Amino acid sequence: MNRSIVWRLIAKDLYLHRWLFAITIAGGFAAMFLNSREGVPDFVGILLLVTAVVAAGIFIAMFGVSIERQTKTLLFVLSLPLSPMQYAVAKVAASLIGFLIPWGAIGVTLVGLTIAFDPPPDGTLPFTVAMMFFFLASFCALLALLIATRSDAWPIAGIMLTNLSVAVYLNVVPRLPGFAANNDGPVPVWSATALTTIGIEIAVIVLSLAIAFFVQAKRKDFV
Repeated sequence: MNRSIVWRLIAKDLYLHRWLFAITIAGGFAAMFLNSREGVPDFVGILLLVTAVVAAGIFIAMFGVSIERQTKTLLFVLSLPLSPMQYAVAKVAASLIGFLIPWGAIGVTLVGLTIAFDPPPDGTLPFTVAMMFFFLASFCALLALLIATRSDAWPIAGIMLTNLSVAVYLNVVPRLPGFAANNDGPVPVWSATALTTIGIEIAVIVLSLAIAFFVQAKRKDFV
């Protein structure tokens, strides 16, 4: 019974976020189209792509967790035979699946175009993959923060930190020797810098989700 309710809560959140998925995917595809057009500055497409993915992560995390605490939706959840841990599983699963839908669609398309483009700018592939994993890591960190904390100030701080980290990442990481020396090359070079960066991002993803579940498991109530 409880497992069925968890799946229904996940399906409910995914249904509520359906338009956000479509808008994010459309924004990502529009960004890639602009990047392919001559005469359009590269930063325009990159800015639109980053904005679409980051904004989707913020909205999914905020509406799926933080906003629910401030509305009467949570009162309905309190009436269900769910433990705080099962509630956390539903929230994390729905939010993560919800983000992975546009993230995966945009990421797979972006990688595919990077490989198939003629002449192949394949040297940018390692940074492209690292950048997409960074977006996922940033989303998971924000989601964990919203689940683990109860103060209204933390969501604002989390959003500000997310936006700041994106700006820092895009200005610093591409200039690292392991990326900068290979971005203009004809073949992808999976340097130690690239592999370490992706490894750190995966570790942040796993650690963020683990912290969210650990904190929620210690609670006796939902809010």
